Amino acid sequence: MSKNPEKTKEIKAKAEKQIASRLAKGAGSGAGRAYKPYLTVRDVNSRGRYNRSPSVTVGRVHQLLSDLEYHVLLMLDWDSQVVDIREQFPVPLEESQAIAREMGIAHLSYQGTDEVLTTDFLVDLNIQGKTIRRAISAKYAEELDDPRVLEKMELERRYWVSKGVQFNLVTELEIPALLQKNVKWFHPYMNHFDLSTPEQQQEYFKILLAAINQSPSQKVTAITTRLDDEYNIEPGTHLSLLRQFLAQRAFYFDLEALTIVNLRAKDLTPSHFWLEQDYEYAVGE
Repeated sequence: MSKNPEKTKEIKAKAEKQIASRLAKGAGSGAGRAYKPYLTVRDVNSRGRYNRSPSVTVGRVHQLLSDLEYHVLLMLDWDSQVVDIREQFPVPLEESQAIAREMGIAHLSYQGTDEVLTTDFLVDLNIQGKTIRRAISAKYAEELDDPRVLEKMELERRYWVSKGVQFNLVTELEIPALLQKNVKWFHPYMNHFDLSTPEQQQEYFKILLAAINQSPSQKVTAITTRLDDEYNIEPGTHLSLLRQFLAQRAFYFDLEALTIVNLRAKDLTPSHFWLEQDYEYAVGE
């Protein structure tokens, strides 16, 4: 932090203005498709390559700041009880400041200015007809050795407990190995082919969808091989295309139980957002 009082005051004023501007523009507000994360991948340095991903549950592109957050999103996206997923959800600054004072710890800050604390995921679940809300912090196990990380997480936990919301911690140790293996297989293909227009996206989506519906008991690899033969194109093309559509969440399957080796057409479910042509397409991965 600058030792010049005037410079420090200037930095503080600028930071407070940025926070106010971001909130005024709706960051951290809304729900479902209308929700706007408080932070995006452009605002911070993410840990890893997984930054933006559509979801089947919400139908919008989520802003994810680590590989771990991406894995957690996919787990939530498969859970039939989950009805809304909001990432990078802000804790009101005045309330987090009050809790920090109560705990006797320094608040999250940058260059002497308190910053807004965010929760990685705020999730709504429909359990027996009731909406249950849960807050989730995604942290790598090694981060838990840092006392400062634990302080911030305890502050976050106390805030959500005061709101009657269950607070959960998820580390990479809770992520199933098979899910991680599946992610490594399809995620690099997020933008493998240039499908820049909705017309192109829908054309190839419908080709795969028709073939899958035609042979529900057949292995997916056999179906994509047959499509390569039918269209007389390079072997593996349609399998690569499927990987792209899996990364875009146009199709999905149980990532914790199946892999491409044993995946059959009946195991794939098309996203209703894609069926209704009302989806968001992630670009620039």
